[in-house]
Amino acid sequence: MTGKMLARLMLLFGASLFLLVVQSANNNNNVCPGLEHGTPPSGQEAVPDAATYDAALKALDLQAVVADLQLLMTTSQECWPADFGHYGPLFVRLAWHCSGSFRSTDGRGGCGGGRQRFEPERSWADNTNLDKARGLLWPVKEKFGDGLSWGDLFTLAGTTAIKSMGGPVTEYCAGRVDDPDGSESEILGPSPEQERDAPCEIDGKCQKPLGATTLGLIYVNPEGPVAQDEDGKWVPDPNPTRSAADIRDAFGRMGLSDEQTVALIGGGHAFGKAHGACPAGAGPSPAEQVSNPWPGLCGSGKGNETFTSGFEGQWTTEPTRWNNEFFVHLRNHNWEKHMGPGGHWQWRPTNAEEGCKVAGLMRLTVDVALVHDRKYAHIVRDFAMYPRKFDHAFDKAWFKLTTDGGYWSKERKCISGKQIPSMRSDDDGDHLAADAVELLAVQQHSSVSPIFGVSVIFMMFGFLGMAFLLNKHVFGSHAADDDQLLLHLADDDLISS
Repeated sequence: MTGKMLARLMLLFGASLFLLVVQSANNNNNVCPGLEHGTPPSGQEAVPDAATYDAALKALDLQAVVADLQLLMTTSQECWPADFGHYGPLFVRLAWHCSGSFRSTDGRGGCGGGRQRFEPERSWADNTNLDKARGLLWPVKEKFGDGLSWGDLFTLAGTTAIKSMGGPVTEYCAGRVDDPDGSESEILGPSPEQERDAPCEIDGKCQKPLGATTLGLIYVNPEGPVAQDEDGKWVPDPNPTRSAADIRDAFGRMGLSDEQTVALIGGGHAFGKAHGACPAGAGPSPAEQVSNPWPGLCGSGKGNETFTSGFEGQWTTEPTRWNNEFFVHLRNHNWEKHMGPGGHWQWRPTNAEEGCKVAGLMRLTVDVALVHDRKYAHIVRDFAMYPRKFDHAFDKAWFKLTTDGGYWSKERKCISGKQIPSMRSDDDGDHLAADAVELLAVQQHSSVSPIFGVSVIFMMFGFLGMAFLLNKHVFGSHAADDDQLLLHLADDDLISS
């Protein structure tokens, strides 16, 4: 057993203790226990002063945070079951939507400040059910305290998720300063301040300095730009050509180029699925019901009965693995619009054989728009043909997206993407973790908590590792491990699709 492997086992030991804390706290199957921390009922929360935050950030071990996030990623909880057994897509959406509020018109928005926890952002339609994501992350925030800001936690969770699912991450930087409330987001709307300074006469046609064309959305209406129907009412029009113009306008307000725009749309939609199980909706927002917002009005309101955006389906056949499949299928198939089960226009392939995996995929109007615009279509072709070009473009665009906006600590620190584990690693430590996680399936059929069982196994390895290292120290061994202590928990067998 190598020193490198033992070091990883010791990190697994610490992270498993964290999982035990999560399990003991999660005793309510209806509401995630951290909900009120991720979405404070009072609409405000004290933050550490600059000196306190700087000192705590300087002492923060980002790799330890990553280790806990990695374990949380594949530990589905009854209060909000993970799609495909992996919270990665949910955390990518959390980071995307927290960061996507940035607008280059005046530098407002962005994930710096962590204001998605407060009004008005927490009640935006585009942030439906992200209260659950924030609640799931509370044990991590509680463990690391002042040194881990909410803004950093949201973006690091998304970045760790991307890397854990095989995506490209070159660097991550921490040091975003949290805000005590959402007052800095009032200008983003909807609010009296926004109505006064940047009124939007027709929702769906909002102009600069507003960053989105629709209030409460991150960029554009994914169903299509609004148009007047026969009754004179403004409704979404699933017109890909018109949608492309809206996309370029909205992403331009975020300071993003055409290539960055296509990379972020395709990269974000490489993961997970949209939720629109029925037309009943998600229920009251945090502004209307802060104690248990968006309970879901389709059956249980969670799992396969979730309503979030109102669209239903997944974009790729492997929704927890990074690849360029989104672009390949977008080019190789014709897509037709239809009314989805959630009551919204969406698209399905017309030339896919019945019963094949592709036949069950969907696209949004904003997706199809990318092949109805000459410049976008050229980029789509390149990303479909040259995966490494897509990897590079997404990596750079994601870093820009998640670092724009907000205030930063003078103790800002960065880690290399190599220090964040990937499910595609073949390191020896991965196999030990995979063996332990395989026991999770066995434990699920017993009366013993699966998380508890896996945690005990990790702790046993940890104790053995510490005993071994102590023995080496007593007898004068000077064996050294030059690598950073990394947690590689992901393996092809861990992800169920």
